[in-house]
Amino acid sequence: MRRDRIEKAAMSIRCVPRFGYADTEVRMLDLDPPGDGEEALLAALRSWFSAHGVEDAVYDISVDDDGYFAIINDEAYSAAWGTPVL
Repeated sequence: MRRDRIEKAAMSIRCVPRFGYADTEVRMLDLDPPGDGEEALLAALRSWFSAHGVEDAVYDISVDDDGYFAIINDEAYSAAWGTPVL
């Protein structure tokens, strides 16, 4: 019997502070968006932050030469989350 494997595409997204006040930094999150595109990514981001108690963290999503990135409200940086980009 043959079993086909279905692999879910995960992605890492850069999270940048909105204003870049003290103690804010670029961080990475690994997400499994429910589909392709900005709307799916936004839904995954909102869900992730909501599950971590920071419902209003996501300010916007944008794209540059390195792909999508999320702009995060600086208030969200008062707690530890994600992986700091050194």
